[in-house]
Amino acid sequence: MKRFVPLLLILVSAPAWAQSTTQSTTYRWVDDQGRVHYGDVIPNKDAGLGNVELDKQGRVKKENPRSRLTPEERRRMEAEQLRREEARRAEEAQRRRDRALLTTYVSEAEIDLTRDRALDQEEANLKGLRTRLNAAAEKLAYANGQLAAQGKGGQGAPRAFTQMRDEAQAELAKLGDLIGQREKAREEIRQRYEADKLRFRELKAASPR
Repeated sequence: MKRFVPLLLILVSAPAWAQSTTQSTTYRWVDDQGRVHYGDVIPNKDAGLGNVELDKQGRVKKENPRSRLTPEERRRMEAEQLRREEARRAEEAQRRRDRALLTTYVSEAEIDLTRDRALDQEEANLKGLRTRLNAAAEKLAYANGQLAAQGKGGQGAPRAFTQMRDEAQAELAKLGDLIGQREKAREEIRQRYEADKLRFRELKAASPR
């Protein structure tokens, strides 16, 4: 009987060995670069990307969904989150402006009055800048006249007049920029108060009587 023991052990263990071989699994997955891989073990760097379990015949046994995002998906998700956050902040800012409109004004006429006051202030600023601009232009004309007269007489141009000319030219350029800025600010005031008036009208129409 002893000579049959090894054979008996083989026969007893054979079903378990055959079962483990039959049940071995191959995984198929796609990495972050879009390359398809097959293997018995999924590397840690590709874990969580999702995979398919295949049997010995290559048939799908199970599909395991992804549990982490690819870099491109992560960028899209972050961009979408940023867009939603910006939209949320814009909505909150609009609600604050709406509350301010309703608590500051009782009629569209008050909005017009506030606008006119702001425009008057800008017009006063522009008037002061234009006065300075005219003075700088007169200064430049005087300096150029003196330099021209000195040139006709064959005399060298005095440093005082060349300095006056240069200062006047610099002042004219600076004032021109400031006037452009104030004119732009004046137009923005008109547009802002016109938008406020339209929004005020909408809010009043939507509020319960």
